[in-house]
Amino acid sequence: MKRTILALTALTLLAACGVQGELARPDPLWNSEEAIRRECARQAERNQEQDARCAQYESGAQTNP
Repeated sequence: MKRTILALTALTLLAACGVQGELARPDPLWNSEEAIRRECARQAERNQEQDARCAQYESGAQTNP
């Protein structure tokens, strides 16, 4: 009985630790430029801080040849 309670307590404590706040989402594998543009437009629409990757789409500069 003691082991069960101790194990449940340990699992509860381990489940409580982790990343707090928003998780960073990876770029999509397909149509990544289109998805980044949509995300930048959504951020601009909500007056949120722009990601660093949004700057290339606002200025029209491209990093890929």
